[in-house]
Amino acid sequence: MSRRKPTQRDLDLLAMPSIASQLPVRFENKTAWYEFVGECRGCNQPIPDEHLRGAVTRPAQRCFTIEASGYCAECKSITRFLLRLHDDLTASGPMNGVWQTWKPERKSVFSWLLRLLKPTR
Repeated sequence: MSRRKPTQRDLDLLAMPSIASQLPVRFENKTAWYEFVGECRGCNQPIPDEHLRGAVTRPAQRCFTIEASGYCAECKSITRFLLRLHDDLTASGPMNGVWQTWKPERKSVFSWLLRLLKPTR
């Protein structure tokens, strides 16, 4: 994969606070988004929170937007992110030039039950 030159917007976003420091975001219906994990487009590794920076804004009552750039120290590349977080716990964003919507993975009842039954020390 060829590395593209960072744009001014990439650099502006990297100069902003970490996305992690701007979370969680909470909606009036009591739903919340607690974390955002960005993956490097160059090497598919998670980008550490301190290198994933940008802005979390609220353009509408039922939606927050994350616009961020993440710096990957592994492959020395920058990945741009644009994501909308919705109050129904779906997320949407551009993929291959088309806006997509994703639903969160739900853990099975069985794994939830096992976690409840696991003894704590």
